[in-house]
Amino acid sequence: MPRRVLFIGGTGPLGQATVPHLLEAGHEVALAHTGRHEAAGLEQLEHLHGERANLLGRGSPAEGWQAEVLIDTFAGGATAAKAQQLAALAECSSARQVVAVSSIDVYRHCADAGVDDHPPAELARDPLPLAESAPMRGETNRGHDNVAMEAALAGAPQLTILRPGAIYGPYVNDRVLREWYLVGRVARGERRLPLPNGGTQLFHRVALDRVGRAVASAVDNAPEGRFAANVADPRDFTYGALAALVAERLRWEWEPEPVPWAECDHPWNVRHPVVADTARLQQTLGVAEPDPVEATLEQIDWLWENRAELQRRFG
Repeated sequence: MPRRVLFIGGTGPLGQATVPHLLEAGHEVALAHTGRHEAAGLEQLEHLHGERANLLGRGSPAEGWQAEVLIDTFAGGATAAKAQQLAALAECSSARQVVAVSSIDVYRHCADAGVDDHPPAELARDPLPLAESAPMRGETNRGHDNVAMEAALAGAPQLTILRPGAIYGPYVNDRVLREWYLVGRVARGERRLPLPNGGTQLFHRVALDRVGRAVASAVDNAPEGRFAANVADPRDFTYGALAALVAERLRWEWEPEPVPWAECDHPWNVRHPVVADTARLQQTLGVAEPDPVEATLEQIDWLWENRAELQRRFG
C-alpha cells in the first residue's frame, strides 16, 4: 500500500540507493535536509530544508508534511538526542512507522573485536553469526552511539531498526569507499601489501544497493512492533581474499608482507571475525539482491575508472 514517506537526510549515498526503490513501490517521498547538499536525480521530490532541530520540531515543515513513515539515517552520527527528536516528530505527526538505520557495531562482539576504537579482547565471547538478540556493547568511544540511539527510539507503533555492516558502493563518499584502500594502492603502484595474521580478518560487508533495498522493503514488509534486522551480504570475503580479488580484476601482483595485527590499519582489521546473521533480512524483508561477488567486482571497476578523482580527493 502506498504511503507518505519522509526521508530525513536522503541526499547521501544511502538516500540515493533507497529512494528509487521507494518510488518503484509507489510511495510518495519527500526529503528533509539542510539543503547544503542536493542529490543528483532526486530533484523531482519535495525537499524540506532546515537544520535538524528546527526541521523536526513542533510546528516544523516535517510535522506539517504529515508523513506516515519516517526514515532516519542519523547523518553525522547517531545519538540518543537525535532519536528523541525523531520520536517527538513521530508523535506530533502521527507517523505509523519509524525506520532507523543503525549499525552492526551495536553488538558486544564488535567491541571485543576492536571496532569503533574499543580495546580488543583476547577472547571473543559471543557465537557467530551474530543474531539480532546478541548482547549489546557498552558506550562507544567516538562521537556517536547507535546503542543509545536504539534505546531511545520511540514515538510510533512500528519501530524498525536496520543494522548494516561495512557498506560499499559506487559513490564518491568516504563512508562507502573502503575498497579504495586496496584499489588505491594499485593506482599508486604500491605492490607491498601489509598482511596481518594471513589476511584472515573479516568485517561483514554489505552492498549499498542491498541496504537501499532493505530500507525500502522495511516500509512494506517489516512486522508490527519493534523489529531489528541485520543488513549484510549473504557471504563475504576475508581481507586476504578481497585483496586477491582486486589483484585478479586489475591484473596486479601483490608482495604480501606479514605484519602483526596491531601494526596494520586496513578498514576491515578486526581482532575477531564480525559476521552477522542475515536470516531476517532474507526471510522477513525478502531482500536477496545484489549478488555480493558481482557487486564487489562492480565496486572495484568503478573505483578503477574513477581513480584520478579519488586520488585527488582521498590520496
